[in-house]
Amino acid sequence: MSHPRTIEVALPDCLEMSADDLNVLSTTLQTIITLMSGGCDGAEAHLQRMHDQRWTVEWGLTWIARARRDGSYEEATGPTKQETLARLGRLTSLHEVEGCP
Repeated sequence: MSHPRTIEVALPDCLEMSADDLNVLSTTLQTIITLMSGGCDGAEAHLQRMHDQRWTVEWGLTWIARARRDGSYEEATGPTKQETLARLGRLTSLHEVEGCP
């Protein structure tokens, strides 16, 4: 029987994290572990098959932020939370006319 293994990650003192932030961090780290291990669904076999067919495959993690108001919807992606929210802010500002929704 295998024993669970854990790692400890030091978070910067200046980083304030809500429960949602901690949940995202935990899910992200679990996803990274799954990606590194290939998971149990044969991801490595799919990747090898694409490489065998001369595909160059690049992948990575990204943030997704979505905003909804009335009938409007905007979505932005980016490599960091800050950049993604800045992109979303620019998109939602397009719905403003002289500062009014």
